[in-house]
Amino acid sequence: MDSGVGGPAPYTEYTVKDCFKDSLFYSGFNSRPFKPNYILKGSTIWRTINLENKQNKLLLSVDKKCEQISLIEVIKFGLFEKKLNAFNSDNFNEVEKTVLSAKQLSVALSFKDSSEITGFDSGGNETKNTVVEKRYIMAKDIVNYLIKEDWIVNSYSGKLEKYIVAFAPLVRDKKTDKIVPLFWLYYLEWQGLFNAFAAKNYLSDEPITYRDVFERNYFASQISKENNLFDRSVKSVNHGQGAYLESEIIKEKARNFESDLFGR
Repeated sequence: MDSGVGGPAPYTEYTVKDCFKDSLFYSGFNSRPFKPNYILKGSTIWRTINLENKQNKLLLSVDKKCEQISLIEVIKFGLFEKKLNAFNSDNFNEVEKTVLSAKQLSVALSFKDSSEITGFDSGGNETKNTVVEKRYIMAKDIVNYLIKEDWIVNSYSGKLEKYIVAFAPLVRDKKTDKIVPLFWLYYLEWQGLFNAFAAKNYLSDEPITYRDVFERNYFASQISKENNLFDRSVKSVNHGQGAYLESEIIKEKARNFESDLFGR
């Protein structure tokens, strides 16, 4: 593949369009109509899908042509071919201020690799030159994925239900060396596209799509933040085993509230 952002190079390593199942695709928003007083109690939760986890990496970051396409390749197809939206914030109350333009997307998705090449000058002396290659972001550049969800207790059944609001690919910022969202995608806009791409099912022989991956929770994750008074992340005050324990405490609180409703 010829590399170089802004040139004739393709944005993917192969033609993702050939793997797109148009008959399964639907555009627009598939909203969630709730009955009156459906939500008894709710909270916003952020979960991290760590790609160091072997299961997650196999599921989301492997490219085997149409047998399996990495999630970032599907996302690039949606942005460039289907003109779906990306935002610089997970707050969708003022989307006209946070939606990214085509130019901003191109910059966000571009990546520079530098490598040192050894050669020899006319006098036979060894020389070293740094070559900078421009390309689009690929699966190997994505560190984690972050999902924002609404966890609600159904006032009719008393059951805990989880609804995906948005998700973001996380990358390492070379200037600050911090892990940051590349951009945010509104799930209700993207679920139709995810329905049109096959994903690899490592649990059974049942064929699945990327929509199934998200909505059936095929990935392993850990809670990284909950909506609270200080709007802090779990890892900002806890690290290592402490972060894991607080994540489990958040889940336990949700389960306890669910069971207490009808346990009295």
